[in-house]
Amino acid sequence: MSQKKTVGFKEGPTKAKENKPPPCPASLRPFVGIYDSIPKIHVPFTDLDVSLTVISFLVLSGIRLVLFRVLVQFGWPSNSKMTLDSAGSLASILHSVVLCYGTLMCLITHPKYVPSAKLTAAPLWWQEAATALLEICTGYMIHDAFFLIRDCHVLGLQLSDFEMLCLGHHLATSLYMISARVVGAGHLSAMMMMFCGEISNPFMNALFVTRFAIKLSCCNSATVKLLHTIIEPTYAFVYVYFRLLIGPLAATHLTHDLLIMPHGRKNVPIQLSIVWVALVCAVIYGSGPFIQEAVNMLSDGLNLHYHEDYDYGERYQHEEL
Repeated sequence: MSQKKTVGFKEGPTKAKENKPPPCPASLRPFVGIYDSIPKIHVPFTDLDVSLTVISFLVLSGIRLVLFRVLVQFGWPSNSKMTLDSAGSLASILHSVVLCYGTLMCLITHPKYVPSAKLTAAPLWWQEAATALLEICTGYMIHDAFFLIRDCHVLGLQLSDFEMLCLGHHLATSLYMISARVVGAGHLSAMMMMFCGEISNPFMNALFVTRFAIKLSCCNSATVKLLHTIIEPTYAFVYVYFRLLIGPLAATHLTHDLLIMPHGRKNVPIQLSIVWVALVCAVIYGSGPFIQEAVNMLSDGLNLHYHEDYDYGERYQHEEL
């Protein structure tokens, strides 16, 4: 009798220990710490917290303005779309590096990748890290949309087709992230699509900066030319790989999980699932011209698409300092 009690006493704590959620990994502690430390700002009449969205918008906007001034100090023309766009690209690189790191860590540390999984299926620290990342990304989308419109207004320009595509992309991704938070499910799918879309962002925006830098006397050095020569094919490879292969595969899995699997239809309202699938398809379709351009870059080998004599048109005319 006493032996049975002893065995039972030993098994109890072991079982409880097995059910205990894993501790927050060091890779996600900064996001959890920020989320826990800031005061909450809720959308009126809802429980939707937007504090990190607001902070992300303000911080990235400040960084973008500072980067613009830094570029001007280095000789970039102050009244030029090249300089405004390059400042935005540098801010975007910073954001995408943080976002890609955070989303990758969240995807790796989640108990199981199920696109439609409820947020509460993960440990509390994971919930807070995921929410923080979605808010940071939403803040970036709002920030970039604001500056796209603001910069064109300052220079007296109409929004280009590329900028209109960017605005559509920002709207689609923001709707996806916000609605996932509202229904409390789908965070994993949002972060998977974010990762597939953002992983090429540092290379794309670095290309945007170097392609303009080689047109300016202040920056057209042998080092910048070499950097540009390396960045263009690297960007093309990463973009084609994730946008033509990994992204569509993830989107197919997402569609199956949301619309076909019973747990998907249970966790996310079917009407919202249809909207999500439509938004993902729209983003993939909108990437078509850029995929084609990247494929052409790879086909051209060492012959740069954005070479030193590339004509960007009247929109990017400038007077150097």
